[in-house]
Order: sequence, then structure tokens, then C-alpha cells
Amino acid sequence: MNNLNTTKKMDEEIEILLLTNYVKNEVSEIPLCIQNILNGRYEDVINSELCSNLVKPYDNNDFYKLIHNSIEEDVTLHNSWLCVGIASLLYFIQCNWTGLQNNKDTDWLKSQEKSALQDLSLHDECNKNTKKPELLYFSKIIFSNEILQNTYESCIWWLFRANLLHQYVLNECSGIIFNETEELINRIRDLSILKNNHCKTLFFIEVAQFYFYYRRIQNSEKYLDLAQETAKLSLSLEGALGKRTKYQDENKAQLYLKTDLKKDQFASRYCENVPKSLDLNDEIRLEHIEFSENVENTQLGGVEEAIVLTKYVQLQLSLPKDKLIDEEVKPYLTVVIDNTKNWSLKMSALYYRCLLESVDKRTVERSMMQMEYLIHELKNTKVSVVYKMDMFFTSGLRPIWVLEQTWAHLMLSLGLVKGALDVFLKLQLWEDVITCYNILELKHKAAEIIYQEISKKPTVLLWCLLGDATQDPNHYETAWKLSNEKSSRAQRHWGLFYFAKKNYEEAIPHLKLSVELNNIQENVWMRLGFAALQTENWKLAATAYRRYCALEPSTFEAWNNLAKAYIKLGDKTRAWKTLQDAIKCNYDSWQVWDNLMIVSIDLGHFSEVIRCYHRILDLKNHHLDVQVLDILTHAILNNINDSDGNPAQRLLPKALELFGRISSSILNNPHIWRMYGQLTALKKTDIDDEKAVKYLQQAHRAAVSDPKWFQHEESIQSVLQLCCVLAEMNLHCASTSEIKKQRSLMGSVKLSLQGVVKKVKDQEYNNKNIPVHLKKVEEYLTIVTNKLEEIKLTN
Repeated sequence: MNNLNTTKKMDEEIEILLLTNYVKNEVSEIPLCIQNILNGRYEDVINSELCSNLVKPYDNNDFYKLIHNSIEEDVTLHNSWLCVGIASLLYFIQCNWTGLQNNKDTDWLKSQEKSALQDLSLHDECNKNTKKPELLYFSKIIFSNEILQNTYESCIWWLFRANLLHQYVLNECSGIIFNETEELINRIRDLSILKNNHCKTLFFIEVAQFYFYYRRIQNSEKYLDLAQETAKLSLSLEGALGKRTKYQDENKAQLYLKTDLKKDQFASRYCENVPKSLDLNDEIRLEHIEFSENVENTQLGGVEEAIVLTKYVQLQLSLPKDKLIDEEVKPYLTVVIDNTKNWSLKMSALYYRCLLESVDKRTVERSMMQMEYLIHELKNTKVSVVYKMDMFFTSGLRPIWVLEQTWAHLMLSLGLVKGALDVFLKLQLWEDVITCYNILELKHKAAEIIYQEISKKPTVLLWCLLGDATQDPNHYETAWKLSNEKSSRAQRHWGLFYFAKKNYEEAIPHLKLSVELNNIQENVWMRLGFAALQTENWKLAATAYRRYCALEPSTFEAWNNLAKAYIKLGDKTRAWKTLQDAIKCNYDSWQVWDNLMIVSIDLGHFSEVIRCYHRILDLKNHHLDVQVLDILTHAILNNINDSDGNPAQRLLPKALELFGRISSSILNNPHIWRMYGQLTALKKTDIDDEKAVKYLQQAHRAAVSDPKWFQHEESIQSVLQLCCVLAEMNLHCASTSEIKKQRSLMGSVKLSLQGVVKKVKDQEYNNKNIPVHLKKVEEYLTIVTNKLEEIKLTN
């Protein structure tokens, strides 16, 4: 450490070197400490004279305070402390991500392992496979020092990186880390170090990777777009003729990714021994698409390839899951796999391809073998850790145990249960172990192994799994007490136990407490919302579904249920806006459109009502909601203002188009024909008047076609009202018609009215409105009869 100039603040150029892990130009007088970091000799930096001075008797609980006091006491050692923090974090990555080449423990730091696990767990648990957690703990203590943060801009960025790695080693998504890291992102965006476009692009990609973990699709897309813009990189899917099977005679259109770089690529270095892509060896499919024409693309550097790979992940998370979408996003992956010379990017790209191919019977075997190869590649000593660290933070590379877990799941999908079981046992993935024992019909072994592990070292997870296996809720209580009443997992398992039994009243307190302890739990918010709906706790349901939709905005059922909760609370305006979001998630659910239509009619969004009804007919072909149509018709007939203050009669053409579509499939509903006739009459032309009469006559025929219509008071009243509308329209039409037409109209309506009056008079009824309507029909009958007499006298 003595080789580092301790009296002079580290240059920004050197900070950028450490952030990018790459010497772009010849930099004069790089201190030995920084050379060691850039050459991957992290242990040498950690075991330096500075850290050796810490090896003295102290209380373990004072380790955090000891480090901060040491930083604050001697300003000349600030450079050294930053280097130690970086080396510690990178060594932690080497142990858990890129492959450990040296398994030596740092003795003076090893004593902090227990404190590190306790501090990093955040009331839940770190993954049991995490190696040397004290390295992450140590680096976070250093990077969180305010004096270092004020001295070195890059210190906050390194803390951001450490936070993301911290989240990766936790078994649960942490709301604490998420909130802290979002604050760091806002602070880093204001740093002058981001005036360097290389740094700016790397930062935007890393932030996108952070949001991927929490499935914040919109946020990740925003930062990915910024990265593309800064890198001047454009990506577009193009089509070209080619073949993808061995026996294909004709060339057909195939997708490929066209890349275009508007400036020189960012500097990056090549790794000669990147992981290899294994051959598919399929009897039908070709290894690669054979294009009939030369498909040229701009050569990309490591940073640009990281953007392409990040774009692939963003599309995978944001688009619906089906084979067609897989074909659309695969070209992004292919570009990186076929061209990159970066170790981390190649590892990640091959990992993502394994996941993509794991669901296809023709590719799942290659997927399993490729994953096994990647795990062995972590032990490849031919590749220096320096090259493995290039672009690591932008690659999205998963920890070693995640690769092994994925490999075991692939084996399980191919029926290799015992092989998968061995891996799950090694990784202490007890939920997967239980699954394997159930498949092997050794259910007794599941509870047995959990008891065995609890006897060694009881944990919250083990007690929860025991509760799941034995269906004894007392075990969840034990887990809860073991965590000092701070574990969101214990409350989640406890609540889901009651939820599965449909005991929603009991489930709600546990689910609610779980999300209070950790608010980034999509599935728990969803179940809490459903339980609240079932118990008619509308306020809680609205809160739960609102939080779920903020975390997972692409689930239309959640938006729909949120709207239902708002409706029950009487807040139809928010319900309407919520249903608009539900439509965006699922354009093909007629039930959501129906809900939106009903809320729209209540709020006076008449234009939206017509749009919704058309979409429902697109999806169902046949749909009848007389109540909605009646309100819409009434609004147009009376020219009521809509929610925006516009007169409803401006929608007359659209309404007539809708009724024309409905009446073409529903021929015998009197209400449809009555409304259609009344709306048509509003156009006030001779032709439309005749059409209106025709539609109203059709309505009358449909109404009286039921031989028992006069036996029900409701239908009697409806027919009498229809007769009044029919008589009025006929009289209006006759007033502008020739004599012959008048006689026909009056004769027809007279017969219709006489038949109805006779049937009604013969009935007994209690409804006081019926005599009033009957009297009005009789008055119209008198007018029509007199009109006929006048016509006869005229002749």
C-alpha cells in the first residue's frame, strides 16, 4: 500500500479505470494497489499493510465502528480504503460468480463471517451457498462512509453495485435494498463522472439490470433506451430469406437483428477463451439459420453487445410468453452468442439460451448439457479473473448456485430425478428436495430430512418447510419466534397455509404482516387482495391490488379486481381509469370490456360505451345488454352532455352503426328494435322516418310474438309504451306522405293498437301505471281511427 500516493486524492481518470476494469489509454504512474486490482490480485490488496493494522483485539460488534473511525482518523489513507473496498467486492464476485481460483480465507476478516451474515440477512436469510459473505459486508461498510462518498464520486457507484450483489445473495426480494438503491441511482445521475459517455452507458445498463431483478419493466426500459441513445446504437428486427431445417427446399423469410452504430464503438478487450456454444445435433433443425443472402451488421464492442443482451432480457420480461414471441426475441440473443469475445456476456447469453430452450423438446437436451458445460467453465483456469470481470456488472450473470439449480431443474424435466436430487441436496434447496422425494414416492423422507437439518441448525426456512410438509401451523409460529418476529417469510407461509384452506379471515392478518415487513412480494399482495375481496374488505382489497399492480403492471385480473374494489367503495372514476389499464394488459378479455362499459355508462363516457360494445361483439359475436343500450339511447334522444360536457347527439352516427350491428344478429328483441327506431328518427329525413317506422313495427311484432306477453304486468307496460312510440312515429311519417301511404300506415298501426288494447282490457292487474298507459294508447287509437276516416272522406 505504500506505493499508493496517500497524500493526493485519486484522479477521476483512475476512478474510471476501476469502474470500467479497462485501461483505455496509457495512464502514467498507476499505483501498485490499483495495478493489483486491474490485474485481479484482490487478495494482495485486502491483505495489505493497511488491513493488517486492523488485526488487533476488538469487540466483534464494533467492527463497523472501527472501520469508520479508521477512515475518518487519517485522510491520507482514503485512497487505500477505497481500493480495499473495491478489491473486497471484486473478490466476493470471484468467489460467487466468476469462479474461485484461490480458496484461501483472509484470516483477520474470516472472524466477521457471523456478523456479516447477521447484518446482510435483513431479517430473512442469505443463500446458504454464499461464500465469504464477510467480503461483501466489509466492502459495504467502506462504501457507505460519507467522507469517502464526498471524496470520491465513484464510491456511491460502487455502493450501488454492492447493493445489487447483496440482493442476489438474499433468498427474498428486499424492499429495504430497493429503496436505498433507488436513492443511490438518483445521486449517481448527478455525478460529473457521468460526463464520460463510456461510464454513462455502463451506468444506464447496470440500472436496467437492477430494475430487471425487481421486474420494474417500465423503469428498466427507460434506462435501456438511455443506454442505446448514449451509445448511438439502433436495433431493429429485419427479414431475410433463409433456411432453418436440413430438409427445407425453399428459402423462407427469417428474422435477424440489424444493428447500426452511429459512432465508434466503446473500447473493450477480447477474451480468447470465451465459453463455447454446444451444437444442437438435431436431425431436423440446422445449427444456425442459413441465409440465402449476406446479412451484414455493424461490428459491436463489449458495451454495445451488453446493450443488445439487456434488450433481450427486457423484451422477455415485458412480452407475453409464447413461441412466437420467443422467435422474435431470439435474434437479440443470437447476435451476442455468435459474436461476443467477452467472457461474462457469453456466459450470460448462453445461460439465457438454456432457459429459452428448456421448454422445447427438441432443444431441452442441449439446454441441459450447455448448462453443465457452463458450470464446468467456471473452473477454467485458462481465463484470467481480469477477463471474467470485464463487463460483469452489465452482463446480468447469475451466481454459481443459480446455474447449478437451473441445471438440476433441467435434469428433473428430463426425468433424471436422482441426479437432480443430488444437486438440490448439495445446494440445500429443501423445497426442491421435497419435490424430488415426492416424485420418487418417498414422502416420508421429505419430513425426515427437514427434521434432520433442524437438529443440526434450526432456521426460519426449515421450520416453514416443515409446516408446509406436515400442515401444522405451530411450526410457522416457531419460525416466527426464531426470527425475533421479523421474518416476512414466516408470516407468508403462515398466511398461505390458511389461504389454501380458503380460511381468508385467518389468512389476512398474516399476509398483511408479511408485506408490511417486506413490501416487494407480488404473490403475497395478490393473495391478500383476493382474500380481502372474499371477506368484502374493499379498502384493504384496493390497497393490496394497487400495490400488486405497481409491482406487476401486466396482470389484467389484478387491474380488474382493483376496479371492482373501487366500485364497491363508490369511487367509479378511479375504477374507470383502472379498467383502462386492465384493457392494456389483456385486449381480448370480453369480461374486462364489459366491466369498463358498465362503469363508462355510469360516468357518462358514452363514446367509450360504444367502443366497448363493439369490442365485445368482436370477441363474442353475440352480446345483449339492454340496460346499457337503454341509458345510451336515452342520453342521445335527450341530448344529455357526456362526462366531458359534449352533447350526446354528436354520437348518433356511431350509435346507429352499433345498433345496426346488434340487430343483424338479434332479430326478435323488441327493445333493440325500439331503440334503433327511435334513434333513426332523430336523423329527420323522409327515408329515415320510413326506416324508423319499419324498425318500430319489427319491435311490436317481436313484443307480441310471445303468446303470454299479456299475462305479465312488466311486459304489458312495455308493450303499451311501445304502442305509443309506434303510433307517434306513424302519425309523424303519415303527415308528410301521400294519401295511399297514409292509408297503409294508419291501417297498420290501427290493427296493432286494437289488438293490444283488446288483450290488456281482458286482463286483471295491480300495477297502477298500466291504466295510465292504456288510456294513452286508446287516445292514440282514436287519433289514428279519425285520421283514417279523414283519408276516406278525402277520396
